[in-house]
Amino acid sequence: MLVDSRGILFVCTGNICRSPYAERRLRQLMPDSGVSVASAGTAAVVGAQIEQGTSEQLRRRGADVTGFAARSLSPRLLKETELVLTMTRAHRGEVARLCPSAMTRIFSLGDFADLCSSSKSWRPISSSSPWLPQVAVEAAAARGTIAPRDLSEVDVVDPFGASARVLSEACDRIDAFLDVVVTTLGALARSPKVASYR
Repeated sequence: MLVDSRGILFVCTGNICRSPYAERRLRQLMPDSGVSVASAGTAAVVGAQIEQGTSEQLRRRGADVTGFAARSLSPRLLKETELVLTMTRAHRGEVARLCPSAMTRIFSLGDFADLCSSSKSWRPISSSSPWLPQVAVEAAAARGTIAPRDLSEVDVVDPFGASARVLSEACDRIDAFLDVVVTTLGALARSPKVASYR
């Protein structure tokens, strides 16, 4: 299958807990989407594997944890990405400052999920052109149309060095956001390739 290299990029700080968790879970949830799913960190532990507790959480959910190496976020990487989803609003600000030209394609994951929840006015995904840019444009146009939730409800807290409970809650929150995103994209999709993950 042809994969769009200009796909979805998840961003956190160290790129060993939150963003790789989101990356590997979305790959699992959208195996036939036709777009790449990757991750990076604003202060990455370059070359590191996924943190052990996070790997265990992924394995429990049946996700693949192999072949991962943390990498740093860069302007070039952002320019090559169609949709950037960060773990917090603060990360979104950092990413936008790093590459202002990509600002319209950068969302915190929680805010993007909220936009997806209110996506009844979005155009259906067309099968005649790449679907991800269409979604990014619709989400950008919808900014400001819904009241933003409190940070405590949309940010994914950094679980690195915290308790097992904090890690589990972070993973559960990411899963909840991804479930909204995947359900919305499936509902908007006309193409069987995109709709297959509903």
